[in-house]
Amino acid sequence: MWRDLESLTRPSIANPPCIMEEISNNCKNFSELKIMGPCDMFFAHTLASCLPNLKVLSLRCSMLFKDALLIILDGLKHLEVLNISHCIIVEVPPPPAPRKVLKELDESIIEKASRIREFVTCMDDLCVMCRRTRLDEGFLRWYKYEEGIWKEDEVRSLAI
Repeated sequence: MWRDLESLTRPSIANPPCIMEEISNNCKNFSELKIMGPCDMFFAHTLASCLPNLKVLSLRCSMLFKDALLIILDGLKHLEVLNISHCIIVEVPPPPAPRKVLKELDESIIEKASRIREFVTCMDDLCVMCRRTRLDEGFLRWYKYEEGIWKEDEVRSLAI
């Protein structure tokens, strides 16, 4: 069953090591992942260590920590396509400073992403999906919106 898995779309992964290690050990042709949930440091480290050959990743409409994004950009050397459209990108400075939501991508992200063939982003205040992600605080409640909207993706191979 797992052996032929090439792509996976999940609302989130509660225990990333469990699933990603299984994929790593059993799915030699696995190359595409779409996650529609928060992406923190633990998730990013697990992704980079278990699936270093991943080619396509979509994190659209998620809460994405800036440090996690940098780990993904550094750790996934074979990544060709990254979709972070409509994400809330959060920077967590050392305490006591509060979390900061980025309004635009900073130079460190742009520089690291420049090696990727297709880097898909949208952080537009007028964009309906960006507004929905912010309204739902980075945990988009897909059931509230049009039926099947979770199937959409800017990356054609991940759109169902």
